[in-house]
Amino acid sequence: MAALNQEHGTSLSWVAVDWGTSNLRVWAMDDTANILGSTESPLGMNAIAGDPKLSFEAVLIDLIDGWLSPDQRGLPVVICGMAGAKQGWLEAPYCDVPARPADLAKGAVTPNVSDPRISVFILPGLCQRGDSDVMRGEETQLVGFMAENPDFSGWVCLPGTHSKWAHVGDGMIRAFRTYMSGEVFALLSQQSILRHSVDDRWDDGAFADAVRAAKLQPTAFLHTLFTVRAGALVAKDAASVAPGAAVLSGTVIGAEIADVLSHLAPGEDIALIGAGELASLYQAALAVHNHKATPKDGAAITLAGLGRAYGVVSGATR
Repeated sequence: MAALNQEHGTSLSWVAVDWGTSNLRVWAMDDTANILGSTESPLGMNAIAGDPKLSFEAVLIDLIDGWLSPDQRGLPVVICGMAGAKQGWLEAPYCDVPARPADLAKGAVTPNVSDPRISVFILPGLCQRGDSDVMRGEETQLVGFMAENPDFSGWVCLPGTHSKWAHVGDGMIRAFRTYMSGEVFALLSQQSILRHSVDDRWDDGAFADAVRAAKLQPTAFLHTLFTVRAGALVAKDAASVAPGAAVLSGTVIGAEIADVLSHLAPGEDIALIGAGELASLYQAALAVHNHKATPKDGAAITLAGLGRAYGVVSGATR
């Protein structure tokens, strides 16, 4: 674990934790949002829930013990993500949309801890009752995004295995939609007949064409999927066949974006939170429909959201 960076007389005020399904990230923070240190671990919720020898408190203390002084008492530890799931540390019941950032922070649960040096606050996720949906972890990124973009009105995209799109405006998370695009792509490319047509080849033009077609012909989704395979079988010139990965990816992501665009009201914007290849694909897909969305760093946005929650649960003025 890296030693705390305590330049300019700053000291540890709280700890921020993003506890995911397969890993967790931890940051030591001062009271002015400076990062004094950070660490991470592969011991996400699944690993702890599957091993009776592990506990959430023990894993956390093992990671931050070097940051805590022996006489420390009640240091706030603010956690988002799967630590609040049913299988997690302590279930944090979902907040209903529409929800304001303060609603989420006020819904935090406080598990009993044996180490007096810390006080733990686990943030809830969000749920939607009508068009049934849930999220846990992404809501904190949305809070961070809203803090940095208070005048934003529109849809915020968080790409992933199960991509989330949240409708944000007037200081509230109004609604959201989850798309299984990443999981569907993985299943089709690895376990369906399409696995024979998906390799490492890629073509940006083929991806863009598939994104465009997904909006123009939304009812042809299942047929378009099969053309990924059939196109390679009937082509007289193999060189003319568009790479299957590009077509499949464009078709799946394109269908997702086409649905979101049908809910976009005049004057509303689209924002993108993420990094890496997947975020770049969503950025390119949105550009096909003339929407400019520059990916914002997810870790920084998460920290901003945890910081807002810390301000509420600790009574600090931010």
